[in-house]
Amino acid sequence: MNLLDGAKDPGATRVLEEALGICRDIGDRLGQASALKSLGRVRRLTGNYREAARNLKEALGIYRDLGSRGGEVEALNDAGTLHRARGDLRQAQACHQQALGLAHQISSSWDEAHALVGLGRCALAVGRTDEAEDKLGQALEVFQRIGAAEVGAVSAELHALTGAQPAAPGL
Repeated sequence: MNLLDGAKDPGATRVLEEALGICRDIGDRLGQASALKSLGRVRRLTGNYREAARNLKEALGIYRDLGSRGGEVEALNDAGTLHRARGDLRQAQACHQQALGLAHQISSSWDEAHALVGLGRCALAVGRTDEAEDKLGQALEVFQRIGAAEVGAVSAELHALTGAQPAAPGL
């Protein structure tokens, strides 16, 4: 259950809070974690970093309690993105590194690529362009292999970094 993933509309917060309340009322822990993860994303996008961190931490705890490793890796990548937005690159890198290890364990190429993108962006933020290029290039290869929609965006990001021709989506 991915409720309004990536939504930028502040009204999404109200809807997600309602969904969270319903999930709590009926005892749906996985639904709670999903709503919390989505709330964390929305709150990060709207600049409410404190609440985003609280939501993602709670979601991560629930996913771990339930043994939902897929949810855990997504929450770790979201936490990494949040830490990077807050300027805590050390913590961002740690979250993305954990996510990468877990993605390998559960054989999730999509999550692996997202962790690599996060690591690449962390490297770029501290001026390690060679490392950023390597991580983004690895992510692009995975996204291309699995036919993910992220090919175009990561290709453009890599192009801006290296000047290489961006890959066409779906290649």
